[in-house]
Amino acid sequence: MTLGPTARRRRLGAHLAELRHAAGLTTADVAEFFGCTAQTIRNWERGTSTMKKVELAALLDKYGAAADTRSQLEETRREGSKRGWWSTYKLPEWFKPYVGLETDAAMVCNFEVELIPGLLQTESYAREIHSSGEHLTKPEDVEKRVAARLERQKRLTGEHPLELRLVISEGALRRSVGGPDVMREQLRQLIDLGGLPNVILQVIPFSAGAHASMPSGFTVLTFAEQADPDVAYMDGPLGGHVIEDPHDVGTLRNLFDEVRAAALPQRESLSLVRTIAEE
Repeated sequence: MTLGPTARRRRLGAHLAELRHAAGLTTADVAEFFGCTAQTIRNWERGTSTMKKVELAALLDKYGAAADTRSQLEETRREGSKRGWWSTYKLPEWFKPYVGLETDAAMVCNFEVELIPGLLQTESYAREIHSSGEHLTKPEDVEKRVAARLERQKRLTGEHPLELRLVISEGALRRSVGGPDVMREQLRQLIDLGGLPNVILQVIPFSAGAHASMPSGFTVLTFAEQADPDVAYMDGPLGGHVIEDPHDVGTLRNLFDEVRAAALPQRESLSLVRTIAEE
């Protein structure tokens, strides 16, 4: 699988952090050398912002990096500076980092309370979601957002298909978004995509009662390379944020295991989806 710009920036940042530690320097030390803030250095090391060629060269001079390391990291920097496919879809700024990470992920574990997960939404369902609050999505941006959602779904059937683990509350299946025809189509798509070998879909039925994550959904992303640590993501009406703290990511990973344990097995889950679709 070819790495996207987000993964390359994360790889570059991890290498820079290793070089800084090996040089016995703190982020404050490097920031003072550059005449910038320590947060700028942390952003570079986390891969959340791009670097200029001269900035990387100066940093590697400071760390005393070997020539082969310098050429390798410059290539990584150059590839990481390219725009991702999502840059033309008018996505909100807070959502772009997540899409970049999802594009490079090997596995996505997603729990949703009120919504059908974006990776399984039909075009009609996605359009209804984006049109339901004009204060959230401008009318002129709706079609771009819908197109981006459909583009993301190509990861499920591509050359290196994304491993998708989903847990959905029964409430998301029964909430009528766009009316009976839209929901019937959406539920049938859940059944179809839930049958893919790389997708495991489970439903927490109302009969399960209280469960471990009733207030909100969340996502945990895992990557193929050990050099790329897991991250998590949560969002709400005012935006979303990527979670990188290892302890917090571990907590959400364990939480996902708990909601999976509360859910029906996949076969029974798909049977429930069929029943609701027929209703």
